[in-house]
Amino acid sequence: MSLYSKKEPQVYKLDALKSYSEDERKLIVEYLKIEKYYRYALREMNAIVENLDDFCENTFSHNPIHHIESRIKTPENIIEKINRRGYPMTIDSLKTNIYDVSGMRVICNYINDIYQIIALLSKQKDIKVRLKKDYIISPKPSGYRSVHIVFDISIYFGSEPIIIPVEIQFRTIAMDMWASLEHELRYKSNNEFTEYDKKCLKQYSDDLYEVDLNMQKIYIKKTTGDRDDD
Repeated sequence: MSLYSKKEPQVYKLDALKSYSEDERKLIVEYLKIEKYYRYALREMNAIVENLDDFCENTFSHNPIHHIESRIKTPENIIEKINRRGYPMTIDSLKTNIYDVSGMRVICNYINDIYQIIALLSKQKDIKVRLKKDYIISPKPSGYRSVHIVFDISIYFGSEPIIIPVEIQFRTIAMDMWASLEHELRYKSNNEFTEYDKKCLKQYSDDLYEVDLNMQKIYIKKTTGDRDDD
């Protein structure tokens, strides 16, 4: 049962709390008091990333970002993650352990674009890197590739900043396609996900990575004026 009204996504349905334990209900109520901070932080980070894309267009005549997706984690998903990870069911535990309440996915055209945007973000005054996992350099065994970074962003409601974590996943178009379909095939199919399926998807990921590299080489040649010897 969703905790939000379908007609009004941000209207909380209090009768849905009946299905949760007392500690879970307390956490949800406390979370709702601070949810706006996560929403403001996400909005701020979206604006910063979009501005950096514009900066790259004006400076380098190239938009590194294909598109941006963002979301605020629902109370249901927060409760599920805390239970799955075995964290204490408290608001302090949420603030300490859950970094992806505010989440973004930045889909870039080329692999180099990912690292360019990350470098520009890391230089921003009110943003600091809390955690970084590079699954492009070191892919997961499944074949998953992406760069996950948790940025601490300062938001202001007066003179003192409030520090809020925002997780950003950086992918190329090919990586995002693979990850989306892999998730669909692995978790949303009624059929068994076999070892052969896993092997095939890992190979497809490797093939797409080669496509990414080759498309990037073509782009670099095109923009630098280099020509093939053929």
